Amino acid sequence: MKKYRKIIILLIMLILSAFITACGVRTRESSVGQTEVVTEESSETDDTKTANAGNKKPIKILYGAGLCGIPLHLAKQLQFYEAEGLVEGVDYEYLTSSTPGVEMLSTGQADVTFGLIAAMLAPLDNGLEAKTVLGIHTGCIQILAGKETGITDIKGLKGKKIGVEQLASSSHIVTQRALASVGIGSTADKMEVEFVVFSKDNLPLALKNGAVDAIAIGDPQATILVKDGDAVSIFNSATSDLLKDEYCCSLWVRNEALEKYPDQVAKVVRAIQKTSVWIDQNTDLAAEIQLDNNWLVGDLDIDRHTISTFKYLPSVSGVQTALTRNILDMKDLGLIKADTDAAALAKNSFFKLNGVPDSITGTVKPPIDPKSQLKEG
Repeated sequence: MKKYRKIIILLIMLILSAFITACGVRTRESSVGQTEVVTEESSETDDTKTANAGNKKPIKILYGAGLCGIPLHLAKQLQFYEAEGLVEGVDYEYLTSSTPGVEMLSTGQADVTFGLIAAMLAPLDNGLEAKTVLGIHTGCIQILAGKETGITDIKGLKGKKIGVEQLASSSHIVTQRALASVGIGSTADKMEVEFVVFSKDNLPLALKNGAVDAIAIGDPQATILVKDGDAVSIFNSATSDLLKDEYCCSLWVRNEALEKYPDQVAKVVRAIQKTSVWIDQNTDLAAEIQLDNNWLVGDLDIDRHTISTFKYLPSVSGVQTALTRNILDMKDLGLIKADTDAAALAKNSFFKLNGVPDSITGTVKPPIDPKSQLKEG
């Protein structure tokens, strides 16, 4: 009988041991020699810990050397990220690449990038997993006519050759929208101009040599050509009634980053938003800091003038309006798929982040003295 009782007790202990192990419970010896039962975290809690640790993965911010991207440059230079409680290398990191921003986003090599709205729409139409969250500024593309052509406005482009860097690029799309506004066809079913593709570096040469009658090109290159007397500006998206109030450039965020790290992304966006407003309020100093810290190579006077023509007044609702308008115009121009639901594409390509204000009013002060970022002398 005693033998059976021992067997039963042993079985009960084995069952309890199995139960304790399954529930994540273990025993340990206390400091006074007593056995304590310690409940360990379950695998679900471990997964949660992993997910929470993942929220500290740095947000990868892609930057380029363009003048338009000055908010990304100065957000880092003037420590606007740190003012939001972000730590470089822990919460955010910077990278640059010759690989297009669209590809960097689609492959997960970047989480946030700065880009022209029009240039992003075809990739979005083809499944790019990204959304715009903030309009940064207006302007940045001009249409220039050769000084010997006698062309003085957009109407004069009918029947002419227009050089563009790439079909379906932002400069091409802006040109098509400008042409449509004066009734000149530039679509497959009504083509009243000829688009000729040249590399960006060769566009000015093509205009000077008469290979084309006009070119569409971004600033500051456009302003330099006009200043040097090599071209006449007949359309400027920064000042024309058609586009002067429409955001051309905005922040784009990979969908996965929005889903997994919304708080970190919101802080990054707020930092860039505040930087943009500061730039609008201090264009001369901003341009000088950008050049002094080698974010790009340029001419200070031209950069100052160009930045002053842009409106660095970022807006959340403003980018939604610009996005929708671009998509509808591109649908009319046949630049997105015929069976695409334009309204659905516009809705799915925009995201409103919690904690990011629609706009910022009042004077913005940088976290550190901006003049401390200038070269001595």
